[in-house]
Amino acid sequence: MKMFKAIAISAVMLTGVSTAFAANPFDVMGGINSLDQIGNARYATVLTVNDAEARTLSFDNDVASVQQRIKNNQFLLRSISDQGFTVDQIVGIEAGGGASVTLFAL
Repeated sequence: MKMFKAIAISAVMLTGVSTAFAANPFDVMGGINSLDQIGNARYATVLTVNDAEARTLSFDNDVASVQQRIKNNQFLLRSISDQGFTVDQIVGIEAGGGASVTLFAL
């Protein structure tokens, strides 16, 4: 009975860890697709990140490329400034498709 209980607890813990990693907004595999979607985006949600999160984003996001592409999109520029940020503060992007992207700022 104790063996079954240990297996059940381990399975629940692994499921929780898997769910936590799946919900991670700092997915380092989607940067290329996200860069391509900057040109189509019409709205951005800007979230602030700390230095450690910004370093994680840098693995997947070339900050200069992200900022340059945002500068070429007047809709995103307006959306960023309406939320109190500047393009120079943006350090990463996550795009799930559609007309909206999530930008990360320091």
